[in-house]
Amino acid sequence: MKYFHKIMKEISQELDIQISFLSKEWIIMLTKENQNHFISGYKFDLLPHGLGIVFDDKYALYHVLTNRNIPIIQHHIIYHEDNPYEYAKDCKGLGYLTQLFQKYNHKIVLKTLTGTCGTGVHLVDSEEELTQLFSRLISSHSALSVSPYYLITYEFRAIMLKGKVKLLYKKIKPLVIGDGIRTKRELLMEFNPTYFETHLIQNAEEILKLGEEYEYDWHFNLAKGAKASMEIEKEDLIEINKILEKVNELFNHEGFYSIDIIKTTSNQFYVMEINSGVMIENFIDQQTDGYQRAKAIYKEAVMEMFNGNK
Repeated sequence: MKYFHKIMKEISQELDIQISFLSKEWIIMLTKENQNHFISGYKFDLLPHGLGIVFDDKYALYHVLTNRNIPIIQHHIIYHEDNPYEYAKDCKGLGYLTQLFQKYNHKIVLKTLTGTCGTGVHLVDSEEELTQLFSRLISSHSALSVSPYYLITYEFRAIMLKGKVKLLYKKIKPLVIGDGIRTKRELLMEFNPTYFETHLIQNAEEILKLGEEYEYDWHFNLAKGAKASMEIEKEDLIEINKILEKVNELFNHEGFYSIDIIKTTSNQFYVMEINSGVMIENFIDQQTDGYQRAKAIYKEAVMEMFNGNK
């Protein structure tokens, strides 16, 4: 929470709100005129509790959106072999996972069911890795999520408040193309200096051949080296807005959340995930006006928490 607590202190002072940091500063309590509101991590109490749980559960969200014909990447759920419940009988264990691995041409994304920020998300393309990852992840999680691997051109993030887009940007994964002169370090520093001046680059001094591609990370997470861009093509914006309108209608234009949408190499658009917490930290670092943008969004969310109850 590099900036978040500072921003919340400033907002509270400007709005004459008493602020308290609880539970080792993970919980923020805001108090004004006998109203108390809470922020847990980056989750504001602007979402109904049940809806927040649906957002954070990848398999549940998949079924909710699919039910309304909203395009979302395919998800399967996989349970531990020891799960005793009838609903889990057809989707348990390494055997079921191996079937999915074969179904999707030996390339899948295996992830924890409720993870965020790319944490616990693994691209698997070998049976040895599949076995090892499954054993490690299922030992500490009741269920996992499995998706086919999509060839993604861009990922887009929209931050929504009460059905309105407060911020929309494109995420570009850290992939550079050699010119036969510069090193990996130099190319990646040019791509995203904020991230790569402090993070390890394997064989950093290697000079990439002319036209040679080097993908530092396959994720589109800003926290993993991707870059935020405010430049979005008109055609892409049209497709993104179609999806956002459907999602907003489904959820009654409620809440404060972020939604990630992918564009594939075949020009298809899908929801990837919805996050009940709204983190703008890494965006701040990459934009000259990032701090003020983030503060304005968070301030509006805080005002909505208090004014929405009147």
